[in-house]
Amino acid sequence: MTQNGRSREGPGGWATLSRLLGYVTPYWEFKAVIALILLNTVVSIMSPAIVGGIIDMVGFVAGGGSALEAPRVGGPAGLILSPLTTYFQSRGIQGGRALLAIYSLSLIVFAVFEGGLSYLQRYLLEVVSQRAGYEIRMDMYNSLLEKSFSFYDRQKTGQLMARATGDINMLGRFINFGFRMSVSNLLLVLMVLYSMASISPRLTGLALVFIAVLLATTTRYSRMIRPLWQAIRELYGEVTSVVQESLAGIRVVKGFHRESYEEKRFKGVAQRYFDVTLKSVRLRSFYRPLVSLISEVGSIVLLVYGGFLVVEGSLTLGSVVAFYFYMRRLMGPVRMLGFLTGMFVRAQAAAERVFEVIDARVEVRDKPGALELGRVRGDVVFEDVWFSYDGESMVLKGVNLEVKAGQRVAILGATGSGKTSIINLIPRFYDVTKGSIRVDGVDVRDVTIKSLRRQIGIVRQEPFIFKKTIRENIAYGVEDAPLSKVVEAAKKANIHDFIASLPQGYDTLVGERGVTLSGGQRQRIAIARAILKDPRILILDDSTSSVDTKTEFEIQEALAELLRGRTTFIITQRLSSVKGADYIVVLEDGVIREEGTHEELMELGGVYRQLYQTQIAGAEEGV
Repeated sequence: MTQNGRSREGPGGWATLSRLLGYVTPYWEFKAVIALILLNTVVSIMSPAIVGGIIDMVGFVAGGGSALEAPRVGGPAGLILSPLTTYFQSRGIQGGRALLAIYSLSLIVFAVFEGGLSYLQRYLLEVVSQRAGYEIRMDMYNSLLEKSFSFYDRQKTGQLMARATGDINMLGRFINFGFRMSVSNLLLVLMVLYSMASISPRLTGLALVFIAVLLATTTRYSRMIRPLWQAIRELYGEVTSVVQESLAGIRVVKGFHRESYEEKRFKGVAQRYFDVTLKSVRLRSFYRPLVSLISEVGSIVLLVYGGFLVVEGSLTLGSVVAFYFYMRRLMGPVRMLGFLTGMFVRAQAAAERVFEVIDARVEVRDKPGALELGRVRGDVVFEDVWFSYDGESMVLKGVNLEVKAGQRVAILGATGSGKTSIINLIPRFYDVTKGSIRVDGVDVRDVTIKSLRRQIGIVRQEPFIFKKTIRENIAYGVEDAPLSKVVEAAKKANIHDFIASLPQGYDTLVGERGVTLSGGQRQRIAIARAILKDPRILILDDSTSSVDTKTEFEIQEALAELLRGRTTFIITQRLSSVKGADYIVVLEDGVIREEGTHEELMELGGVYRQLYQTQIAGAEEGV
């Protein structure tokens, strides 16, 4: 599931950050960005020393001294500028002018160089963050495709969409800006403190007092803002979920004139989102000015104290000015610490939500050493099968059923009887709680899921049609299916004439969820999709419920030849679809109450006969 050796260590704190960085560290651009940040930081700390050197030199010359005897710039800037000064002097340029020209021009050169390095940082890190965002999205999407049905039983689509979009976008912003600024500011703080200490240990000690106060303030802010940001991300998912649900069911909303109800429901969620966001804004609005106030007071105190040191002769004026600029450089990262802390907290909350989905346990998976299931005959056996969705309430209880290859088995029962659960267990959408299901004598848990489902075709009661062409929808289960095969499947599903009547035929693009098609048309396209797959085991989950009696007859007629020699499970409420079945199972409360052929069950005079007589009588009354 993970790539580049990424850790599956549980989310939380630095472990989450470490895992997130695992998406960017393999790229050379990331390593280049680190080098550029280091170089850029070194260049940025030269300016204060140069400005201080200019002031000291001008002051020294103004006092009657020689420019060549004035205090020189120290540190990295001095190492670069001293050879240049010697070179200009060797060319016959007056020393004072040479120094002043070099110092002044160096400020411009360093500013341009710093800007160029900053551009490269931003560009390369944007490339890295986009790649990381791509890989995180792919990891999450692939994870969602691998999840079992039970995972989606517990999740809201809106929450998953919020994590796949808003949360991953937040991680991209953190990598692109938050990480860069964190590393840059950390290096800047270390280098500036070293430069400050080399100028005046006393001033540096005083500066550390204000820095400690700032760190304590930002740490408190971080502790208070974190739960608020976590709540904001969760509520954002709730807002997305409500919108998604309302839009998906917009026809029901309008049909029942429930616009006002949905508006109130959305207002409640949006109000909670607003309230929590407002709390975070109030907290941020208090702490950010407080941090600025502390840094400004610190700068003023240090400037005043530095003035006393100049008066007593402990420091030069240029050194105090350089120290002041260093202090301003230092306060920038420390003041930004609050913003970066908030960004880190938001990114951590987002990462935890994303990794929670990626790491969610796949309950139905291939066992180690699972076998590859080849082409099967189609024998299916249920042996003492018990099943529960929640681990407590049993939906199926001791089901025993043997279906021979090529048989058609009809499964009947009232809503909640467990008939749909039976067909969900055959392709391992869920695993049995107890007992076993065997295909051709092999336990379905001993073979790979992919090879098992390759043998099974399913047509559900509410077929899903993708926003693609009709041809692509029919050929969805078969790669590179030729048009001739698609047309053949459509003819057997009795949908070809309709498709051929469309202006673009099989290349007609249907609306989202097949909204431009009728219920019967969607059902027949889904049947054609299953026919084209040519499975050995076919499951029809009330697949004719959305068509009229005439169309149902036509579909049954088309399927009659196709189903011969194929193991078929028919879930239906229409007993007219059951009469042709080789075997009929009647479920009640998860238990098989009756089983046999149509004639045997009619002679039995039990539940099946009562259902049959009720439907036949109702049909006759309708006539």
